[in-house]
Amino acid sequence: MFWAHIKLFKSILIPFIMEQMKEFLLVTTPTARQFDGIWEVEWALEGEIFEIKKTKFKGVLLVKCKNAKKAANMLRDYETSAIHRVLPFDRYINTDMNLITVEATDVALPKIFKSDTFAVRCKKRGKANFKSQDIEREIGAKIVEATGAKVNLEDPDIKVIIQVIDKKTGISVLKREEIIRKDVLEEDADSF
Repeated sequence: MFWAHIKLFKSILIPFIMEQMKEFLLVTTPTARQFDGIWEVEWALEGEIFEIKKTKFKGVLLVKCKNAKKAANMLRDYETSAIHRVLPFDRYINTDMNLITVEATDVALPKIFKSDTFAVRCKKRGKANFKSQDIEREIGAKIVEATGAKVNLEDPDIKVIIQVIDKKTGISVLKREEIIRKDVLEEDADSF
């Protein structure tokens, strides 16, 4: 009877918890330090409900969670040595150029004003039937047309970041100070 209650409890609780986790963030590591990065994510997010998904691309991890911005800030504040970059996604969608253009523009327009400078950056992993530069130009043109903001490719106030990960794409619109880049400690071959 006890085990039947546990089984029933798990069958109800686990799907409920998984349904609450709808946001994603991207974590990158050096390829040789991917597993160290997984441990660091687990330690930094201790007490939170999350799931780490390895991608088929070494050094690229997806973290499914309830609140991507909160998880990103926890990773920012946690001392790490293998995590290089953390990007909370505003949207996580299927990889389709038209869909990406619509969704990225939808996310960007409320966050970019005429007084801002911005850049659109696209990183493609896997096969997609478009070029990164084409999608950057198309989204950038729509933002300029709608807001009057100026493009600044060197040091923008805001970045629209498109991360194509094979059949899925993450979209982030972040201010300069919200972008999380961390120093990675490489193991010294002479230290042994």
